[in-house]
Amino acid sequence: MTNKRLLAVLAHPDDESFGPGGTFARYVAEGVDVHIAIATDGVAGSVADGYEDALHELVAVRTKELDAATEILGVTLHKFCYRDSGYINDPANNHPDAFINTDQHEAIGKVVQLIREIQPQVVITHDETGGYFHPDHIHCWKITTPAFFAAGDPEQYPEIGPAPFQPERLYYTAFPNSMVKFYTILLRLRGKDPTAQGKNKDIDFTKLGIPPNKIHARIDWRDYWDIKMAASAQHASQGGGTSQSRNMPTWLQKRLFAKDTFIRAYPPVPDGFKETELFPK
Repeated sequence: MTNKRLLAVLAHPDDESFGPGGTFARYVAEGVDVHIAIATDGVAGSVADGYEDALHELVAVRTKELDAATEILGVTLHKFCYRDSGYINDPANNHPDAFINTDQHEAIGKVVQLIREIQPQVVITHDETGGYFHPDHIHCWKITTPAFFAAGDPEQYPEIGPAPFQPERLYYTAFPNSMVKFYTILLRLRGKDPTAQGKNKDIDFTKLGIPPNKIHARIDWRDYWDIKMAASAQHASQGGGTSQSRNMPTWLQKRLFAKDTFIRAYPPVPDGFKETELFPK
């Protein structure tokens, strides 16, 4: 077992690649034991054009894509297998088996168990806005944050072994609104409406992102660009991580996009704090 271990708890198949996949690839290459837990099965997701037939077996399709992507990233995969809750006001929100409707104590316990088994120094999950207010992303934040602290408390979840273990750092995925503002300008230049984006036109880019001074960690993964792109491409039913920005030359894409940004939730740091590593030195 390596000395450095990282656990990320994310909502959907593809979040590991479309999200901080570059960071995961970098740390794997540096010898870190990286574990990713995916909370839901992705059944409520939409599909890219040309993959309409996948809707009939979406769980199987997305599971296969996830397995292939995580193999490319070189991480250890864990699956909670909750039902995808869908986006805001999706009928899937009301399904009794949806992630957001399941027993929260039990879900926290699943994360506690992983932390005690893996003993990661660093834990990552979505922030309280879920990035774009997705209910499943927000629910990951709701269960992982208390689990981070409960894992080290012998009085909480005493029935879950092995022994209590307290990770050193907790990070939330997040992105500065400065980049969002830049992207909204690009959308408007292309004649697109930034308030109606996404497959179902229900994502308002003008409301996304946080002030740059609340971003604490910036992880450069330019050297692992090809790994991140290859992993993302495995999620073909979800568009393979492609966007119109991919029409830019690769060198410009790397300069603009090859950096993952995080909020450091614990230990807390003041606004304006900056670091380029997730692991304590």
